[in-house]
Order: sequence, then structure tokens, then C-alpha cells
Amino acid sequence: MIRRALVLSLAAVVVSACNETSTQPPPFDGGSTDTGPAVDRGVVTDNGRVDAGSPTDAGPTDVPPISDDAPTCTAPTPLGELTGTPWCDLPLPAVPGVTVPDGFCIHRYGNVPTARVLAFAPNGDLFVSSPSTGTPGGAPPGSGSIMVVSDDNHDGAGDTPRSFLAGVEDVHGLLFRRNELLYTLQGSVMSAPYCTGDRAVTAPRDRHRRVATLTGSVRWTHTLTESTDGRVMVSMGQYDISQCPAPDARAGSVLQIGAGMPETGSTVVDGFRNPMYLRCKEWGACYAAELSGDGWDSIGGREKLIEIRQGDRYGFPCCVDRGVPVPGLVGAGTCMDVAASVQTYPLHDTPFGFDWAPASWPAPYGNSFFVGLHGWVGSWTNAGVQWAPVDATTHRPTRPTEFFVRGFGHRTAGGNEQRVSDLVFARDGRMFFADDQSGDIYWVAPRTLRMPAR
Repeated sequence: MIRRALVLSLAAVVVSACNETSTQPPPFDGGSTDTGPAVDRGVVTDNGRVDAGSPTDAGPTDVPPISDDAPTCTAPTPLGELTGTPWCDLPLPAVPGVTVPDGFCIHRYGNVPTARVLAFAPNGDLFVSSPSTGTPGGAPPGSGSIMVVSDDNHDGAGDTPRSFLAGVEDVHGLLFRRNELLYTLQGSVMSAPYCTGDRAVTAPRDRHRRVATLTGSVRWTHTLTESTDGRVMVSMGQYDISQCPAPDARAGSVLQIGAGMPETGSTVVDGFRNPMYLRCKEWGACYAAELSGDGWDSIGGREKLIEIRQGDRYGFPCCVDRGVPVPGLVGAGTCMDVAASVQTYPLHDTPFGFDWAPASWPAPYGNSFFVGLHGWVGSWTNAGVQWAPVDATTHRPTRPTEFFVRGFGHRTAGGNEQRVSDLVFARDGRMFFADDQSGDIYWVAPRTLRMPAR
């Protein structure tokens, strides 16, 4: 209990000052996403429907300080130079039936039931959301908690998972920022105190601060990100509708929340069906995977990678894409005011987590774009990890993605397994991704990538 109130108060002051004085670069300067035609690759979707029930929210926004004498958190230890043993030389078992390109290895890191969202703490501990509420795509119930998987002996295999926070049935999005961990529930975004190295929450849930109230929430599978200038965003998704325009634009949107914002947030981008796995990158741009209309197979429907820009709209349910109205839908118009996608994917391939590789990966994969495909609901067809090279200036994929990790997308007798959910690169250069069916978490590394010196 002797932790963090002073740190959190100072962090709030810093964030507030930044929001009042900084100018707004992309994605918040109102610029257009139309920087040329989209790469026509396809789409994603999850057909299932689940009643999430009552949100498991906790606590008001103005929660009193946890302690009046909380010490300053310890700064994380800087990562050592990558001069140690090559990751791929570690004596770890192979992953049966799963393949990666020559020059790479893949190993199982650990298991967390219904591993949906991955987030690395500043010290490298892997935090995983494990919701027990049924997911729209049919994942089995998890533990209703935020779990931590560390690797204290640096052998490449995760230690036994620990529960950081329990009793959060509909937990999904995770975001570390300063000395707090933000997490989403169906109706709110909450903040738990966090100091580097914490592996169990240090304050009860009723003392967690409510960062935002997600009024009008339809789906509970929100995700979070923070821009390079400190703006926090959360995704809001909905199910298929045909009323054009949508009766509630907020239901399919990305909201800015936190310091300087209303408690219910402020819309950044709308016109979505289900934007997920928000990512902001060091070059200043922020992105989301948009899961398109399930019934749009016959009218050119595609799943999308989009860039988040203030004031843009993406036209759901009126527009399939820019300049492509839904046939026969009254009120759709020409859809020429709809923002263009960065890249598209075949409908029902369902892109989930995505990230960009570090420069430490060998050509042609260094700095490239990687995406985890959740695959078709019911069959898991096309589940796996794909990649594409990018433009060195814009960081946008220059061609359709192709498979990098193969062997996923199987349904075995007696259970479901092998459907990729989140994907993120660790600060040591390894790519981590999760399977929300089996709960397994994997890492991939080039054979040339070495462990940090210790």
C-alpha cells in the first residue's frame, strides 16, 4: 500500500501541461488520409455475437490518493547491447507443425488462457489480458484477469504466469504510461498504479482511477494506445447495422480520453464497424485494424489497416470504402468524403494485432510491417502471421502481405486452437504473438539476433 500517489499526481500535471501547450502533429492535425490508392488486399471480420452482460467497472474518476507518502518509482534498467547469446541458440523445444522462413526460429514462451492483448512493461515483463467474458469470435473463457509472464532467468521460456489483477471479466485493452497501467472494461477505461517490477496490483480495484466512461459501448473488446505527444486513445466497436447514416457515430469510433478531455472522451475518427489493436509509432502516426461488414462479400468488402487522423470518417455502414457506396442503401451518397485505407485484406481473414519490425531484423524484413490474422470464424482459415515491406518514408506497406508464420488455423478434435490474436515486438527485437484459442504465446527471432548483454 505504500506506493505512488505523488507519482501519479505529478504524471497528471505533466500530461495536462503537454495537452495545453503542445501543437498537434499528425494524427491530430486534421489532415486527410488520402495519400494515394489503397493496396487492394482484402479484409477481416468476426461473425459471432456475444452478450457481454454488465460491465465490470470499478470506482469513480475522483478516487482519493492511494497513499500520501508514496515513493518515487524506480526507473527501468536500460536494455543492454545486443551482444549476448543468439536467441535461436537457446535449448528450447521446436513448435510442431509451425514454420518460419529460413534464418529464423520460433519458440513457445508461455500460456495464458484466452490471451487477447499483449503489452510489455518498461522492464520487459509481458502483461496479457485474459477475459472470461465470451469473445465475439468464439474464444474460450479466460481467467478474467491481467496476467504477467516474466523471464527472470533469461532462458527464453516464460516463468509461471502470475495474476496482476483479478476479477476483471471483460478486460481487454492494456497500456503502460508513466507510473500507471490503463486497462479497458466494457463501460470504462481504468488506471491501476504501476511501478517498474510490479507483478501484483498494489491497490484494490475500488481505488483505481476511472480515466473515461465509455457510454454507448456495444462491443467490450476495446484497445488502447498513446501517441508520441501523450494523447491516449481508445477504440469503440459495434456489430453489423444497415441504418445509414449510423444512429450513433460514437459506437464505431476512436476516442481521445484522459487529461483535458470530457469524461466520455472526444471523437478523433468515426465511421467504423470495429476498429481494433490501435498502435501509435515513433514516427508520429497511429493506426487501427478495421473489421468490416460481415455480409459485404458480394460487394467488394475488405478488412482494413487505417491511419488515425483527426476528423476523418470511414463511412460504415454506408460505404464499403472510399468512393464505393453500399448498393441500394438510401443515404450512402458517393462516399468520396470517406478516408482511404492504408492497406486492405480479404474479408474474414480478420487482421488483429500488428506492428513494425526493428532495424535489427535482416533484409528484407527489417522495419517491415507484420500482422496477425485471426482467420475465418468457425474454421480459422488463413490464421497466421503475415508481413510486407514498407516505404522507407511513409512506413506504409508497399504490397499485399504474405505469410511469414505458417501452420496456424487448425481446429483439432476436442478443442479449438491456433488462431492468432495480438502481435507486438519486444524491445529486445523479438516478435511476440498470442493464440487466443489455446492460450499459447510465441516468440520469433532472426538467427542473427543476440540477447542483450547482462
